[in-house]
Amino acid sequence: MAESANRVRVAAELKRIRESLGVSGEEVATALGWSQPKVSRIENARIAVSTRDLATLLHYYGVPEEIRAELLAMTADEEGIGGAWLVRAGGVVRRQGEVAAIETRVRSIQQYYPLMVPGQLQSPEYALAYVRSGGWPNPEAIVARRMSRQAVLLSDDAPAYSALLDARAFLAWPGSRDAILSQLTYLRTRAELPNVTVRIIPLGVDRTASAVVPFTLYDFRAESSPRVVFVESQTADLYLSSPVDVETYSGVFDALAADALSPDESIEHLASLARYVEDLEHPRSTNGRP
Repeated sequence: MAESANRVRVAAELKRIRESLGVSGEEVATALGWSQPKVSRIENARIAVSTRDLATLLHYYGVPEEIRAELLAMTADEEGIGGAWLVRAGGVVRRQGEVAAIETRVRSIQQYYPLMVPGQLQSPEYALAYVRSGGWPNPEAIVARRMSRQAVLLSDDAPAYSALLDARAFLAWPGSRDAILSQLTYLRTRAELPNVTVRIIPLGVDRTASAVVPFTLYDFRAESSPRVVFVESQTADLYLSSPVDVETYSGVFDALAADALSPDESIEHLASLARYVEDLEHPRSTNGRP
């Protein structure tokens, strides 16, 4: 049965992930407040792991977003809650190690971000300013992890990556002006990668499409893995795998792309945005005085 095959595949991945991090089953059980036999039974597919427990495991292991999306989608389908589900991540995240980027099975990634630069394109300075402004603990560790994750787009089997960014993201930024200027330079460098496409929706364009939230579309290499829409918020993650939902977001992405500049025009536009930011006068203070 397809469900049993998914359970076996998820179980094998969980065992591989744990072993690649050099963590024992006893350590996992202690950290999560589980029994060691529970960890073992999950990894040997003797019991079906719930989406809640799976999310807890993947969060603890520090698993990359695209692998989380794939494994959670297969588990939700087996659990009978496929289509849409909410995951509240919590607990301790391991500080050392992460599942190697080269292990990813994602074929393509499409992202739309209106008010910030997504992690795969963030410069170290911008990432640090953003994490600090969001109030997350251990910002330096988060940034180091984010920078290492960017290697996924440098590997020989790198996925096709396409990002649609709104020009508004470069007019209200975290941290200092230097942070956004470094980001604009860094983004041009990332856009030069052969498998990366960056397109900007400029200010003043007659918009024909809009999206309520930023979102990511994942396509996986395994035929048994459904396409997944990932919507991240401050405290919880929303996953959508229903064909209707996926096609809706895919259509929105295509419509937004129709409003965007071409990749070459977008690179030129980034240069003009950098000049605009450099020429900005310092804003007035909040009390209205210069």
